[in-house]
Amino acid sequence: MSVKRERSTRTRAKLLRAAAEVFDREGFAGSSLTAVCARAEVSKGALYCHFRSKEALGVAIIEEQSLLWHRLRDEQLAKEESPAQALISMSFEFVRRLDTDLTVRVSSKLLREAVFFDVAAAAQVVGWIAVVRDLLSQARDNGELREGVNVRHAAEQIVAELLGLQLVAQALSGGTDLRARLARWWRASSGCLVTASVRETLRFE
Repeated sequence: MSVKRERSTRTRAKLLRAAAEVFDREGFAGSSLTAVCARAEVSKGALYCHFRSKEALGVAIIEEQSLLWHRLRDEQLAKEESPAQALISMSFEFVRRLDTDLTVRVSSKLLREAVFFDVAAAAQVVGWIAVVRDLLSQARDNGELREGVNVRHAAEQIVAELLGLQLVAQALSGGTDLRARLARWWRASSGCLVTASVRETLRFE
């Protein structure tokens, strides 16, 4: 990689990080490109070389997380013998990263913005469903699912529930009780998904 390309890559990364920090602190609507440039310590000219608008910055942050669920799936499958447990653990790890990972948190916030929902939400949700469906398929092949479970429908329902839990938790507690809500939901719903013997072994934490 040439020196010029390396500098360009570093500048882009600095802008994405700065934008995430500004959007997290001030909200997307309340943020300005001037604030992003100041945070990144770059000129507006340098910003426009990479991003044509504030919206383009937001889309880039969302796209940075497009493979997150794939990574989480692989991490949990490496730790867990049970694909069903890997799915549950993956959901809790995602919630943990909402608290600890700035880009994950901001990406999730941006997806709830009207300006991004039509542009980016569909691709993200399709990707999440594909990951959950893959884990459910592995659980089915492993004999963990109850007879008659439709993997495609179950994957869509699980993603819908996870998104709904985020919205409810954000509205009622600022997201502080999301982990507890997720645990309650898994305890209530897992019996319809996995066999009784598998459910007895699952951890909801």
